[in-house]
Amino acid sequence: MSPTVLLCPPTHFDVIYSINPWMQGQKVDKRAAVEQWEKMKTAIQEWGVHVELITQRENLPDMVFTANAGTVVGNRVIMSNFAFPERSGETAAFEEWFATRGYETHRLPKNIKFEGCGDTVIHRGMMLAGYGYRSSLGGVRRAAKILETELIPLKLRHPNFYHLDTCFCVLSDYCAMYYPGAFTPSAIKKIKKLFLDLIELDVTDATQFACNSVVYKNKILMPSGPQKVMKELDLRGYEVTQINTSEFLKSGGSLQCMTLWI
Repeated sequence: MSPTVLLCPPTHFDVIYSINPWMQGQKVDKRAAVEQWEKMKTAIQEWGVHVELITQRENLPDMVFTANAGTVVGNRVIMSNFAFPERSGETAAFEEWFATRGYETHRLPKNIKFEGCGDTVIHRGMMLAGYGYRSSLGGVRRAAKILETELIPLKLRHPNFYHLDTCFCVLSDYCAMYYPGAFTPSAIKKIKKLFLDLIELDVTDATQFACNSVVYKNKILMPSGPQKVMKELDLRGYEVTQINTSEFLKSGGSLQCMTLWI
């Protein structure tokens, strides 16, 4: 069975509010946004990955970032409780999509913040989870308990890297890339214990969202711009394709933000 990702066409994508440091009210070129999203979708399909689509609701401009819908393990989904009210309507929209397809959906108490795969990665039976900005420690603990996975909590400390997927990317069982400046010292120690081969990004590659890449086997789809990390990835045999995601970066997101593995 082919692996599957959930994508949301950017029919109503826009930047109409500011909930992270990247959202500076820049005007979105909607035609360019659609073209960039289509390139991403085509590249993923060319890998042999199956794509499922959810229709974007008009009043939810950030719904295109499907990674934030929840955390999926098998047939169970922990739905997100968004930190900001501007995105809270996404939860019901995504829950309806999953429920109609037979998934077992779970909601956390409303006062506990949790933003799905924006902050979580299921890796070797463990849940690596960022917390401190969008997800709370209580949120990732409850999600891990419901999904019966061991939790590795990683505290984030830089507001520009408010989600785990903006500063950390698993490449294989024992290889990952990350930006140390986004994590507390204790979180860095945990990461170093888990991965024998760690690629440390400099601030230039990190702020061009190198970690917000989509990875499948030895193939990587990366936002355009990062340069230094390309040499490290080439040495390790990864095939990297860069795609311009300028319009989505205006909202503080890129490729992995728009991709939910289900």
